[in-house]
Amino acid sequence: MVFSYARKESLGHLTALASRLCSNRLGRRFREAGMGMTAEQWGAALVLASGEAMTQQQLGARLFLEKSSVSRLVDGLERRGFISRAPDPDDGRQKLVVLTPQATAMLEPCAAIAREVLEEAQHGMDAGERRACRALLLRIIDNLAE
Repeated sequence: MVFSYARKESLGHLTALASRLCSNRLGRRFREAGMGMTAEQWGAALVLASGEAMTQQQLGARLFLEKSSVSRLVDGLERRGFISRAPDPDDGRQKLVVLTPQATAMLEPCAAIAREVLEEAQHGMDAGERRACRALLLRIIDNLAE
């Protein structure tokens, strides 16, 4: 059986690698700054930054995460004091999650670190290349989002 797969030419491999490298660098920078937040938790905080209370299911849908991953993510955010859970007034079986004042106060310092990491990731790209890269990634996301 002959197996042929050019990993270094695969958009799936390349986007996953780029994402993992960005997440690792972002997480390291957050740790160095004493933020106590992971890159994954930062993504959830950005969704919750609108101030809208939402269920774990709604958060998971916006992050494209499976139920078990969202549960671990929310548990970690709660342990660190970044979110609080409250009963949903419309459905007592559900809990709504919101950012705590502690997490809200961290949004801008974390955003500054995230901007620095993105600048490092985009080093050497001109404005047109950055726009084209974003446009192509958004097209891939649109093509694959369910």
